[in-house]
Amino acid sequence: MDLKIKQLLGEIQNQLPGLASHIDFYPYRFSTENIIDNSSFRKAAVAIHLFKKDNEPHLLLIERSEYDGTHSKQIAFPGGKIDPEDVSTEYAARRESFEEVAIPFEKGILIGQLTEVNIPISKFNVIPFLFFHDELPELKKNEREVNEILSISIFELLNENNKTAVSIKINKQLTLSNVPCFIIQEKIIWGATALILNELKIICKSAWNL
Repeated sequence: MDLKIKQLLGEIQNQLPGLASHIDFYPYRFSTENIIDNSSFRKAAVAIHLFKKDNEPHLLLIERSEYDGTHSKQIAFPGGKIDPEDVSTEYAARRESFEEVAIPFEKGILIGQLTEVNIPISKFNVIPFLFFHDELPELKKNEREVNEILSISIFELLNENNKTAVSIKINKQLTLSNVPCFIIQEKIIWGATALILNELKIICKSAWNL
């Protein structure tokens, strides 16, 4: 584990930025996430896989397959709902990573857990886990669930020019205007994924004194 990752580990073990890091990317413009009643929401877990590539820290994202549903074609982390058989939320994140992109259960050192995110439109409460890999294992996408596997540099995430707002077509009847997002490698990253990435961005900047 190199110095940058050790610094990141130390920062996550301190106090997380928390809900304050989500404000700029609230998909529905809540003034505070605390007004959301998530008591009936289903629990889900996602995995942020951090790894070295070309001597720079990168992270793994996926583009979901097109389907008749709320999150069709969205950029996301490997993850999904917690099943009754899952022994822990971390296990669920690892299981989904194996099912969606073939990362073995035992691969990846757990760095920490980021702040939970509520998704009102699909009624999920999402728990993000950050894992580090000295070397990312060979990946294979689940053809039914994943359209594309993406690798982005942390420095692309830190680039302020990649933060913007756009109109997003949800379905034939609904288009959201002025949605805050990241645009990286020509992919629009918004919603819960953007909230999680923004917290990670703030953590990285603090850990690395950027």
